[in-house]
Amino acid sequence: MSTQTRRGGAIARFFRLQPVTAWLITANLAVYLATVAQSRSFMDNHHSALFDATALFPPVVVVRDEWWRLLTSAFQHFGPMHLLLNMYMLWILGYGIERSIGHLRFLALYLISGIGGSVAVLHFSPIALTAGASGAIFGLMGAYAIVAMSMKLDVKGVAVLLALNIGISIVVPGISLAAHLGGLVVGAIAALALVVLPRLLPSRTGRAGREVASWTGYLVVAVLLGVVAWFSAQALLSELAGAALSGL
Repeated sequence: MSTQTRRGGAIARFFRLQPVTAWLITANLAVYLATVAQSRSFMDNHHSALFDATALFPPVVVVRDEWWRLLTSAFQHFGPMHLLLNMYMLWILGYGIERSIGHLRFLALYLISGIGGSVAVLHFSPIALTAGASGAIFGLMGAYAIVAMSMKLDVKGVAVLLALNIGISIVVPGISLAAHLGGLVVGAIAALALVVLPRLLPSRTGRAGREVASWTGYLVVAVLLGVVAWFSAQALLSELAGAALSGL
């Protein structure tokens, strides 16, 4: 069997066993390559129309009502190293989480964690230009820790990983600590509602009842996140209006 055939088989197996992880990585790569093509630069891909239209800049979100940026910014990256590091972490976490909790739940946790990181930026770093999948990835780490603890599994590995990444977020300039911690908190809470609490229901609840409880809990977390986003946006609008008036 040739090396190319083995490689093709490994990729096919990856898409078959962890399809959400595989397609999320594919989507991030595709978006990055599109920005590279527009900017004609691998390093300065943020100088592209697609990046400008989808990255997170809170004043633009609240003034122009471009709320999609809370999610689309999680698919943009500043340069190849930013992209590759995040995709490597996504690959590792997807391998350990997706099959254990299910494809749909994994996707749901990823998306709400990414939005949670963006909402944290909206509240704590309202003038920062932010992009990257880090908020979603921190959310997956938080989700893994919560689920593992509920199953009485060893969480030392993910605890060390979290501590290292939080330390890097604090020490290295230009990294959004708000996005990382926001994704972490939201991912952990969403995992608690979506995965852990339904498993604690009495056995007579049945599978259908657990599913209803699971997704109802997730919906509650999503609504609360939306409320936080709305209030954060109103506060930022007030600040921007005050700054505009003081400049007259």
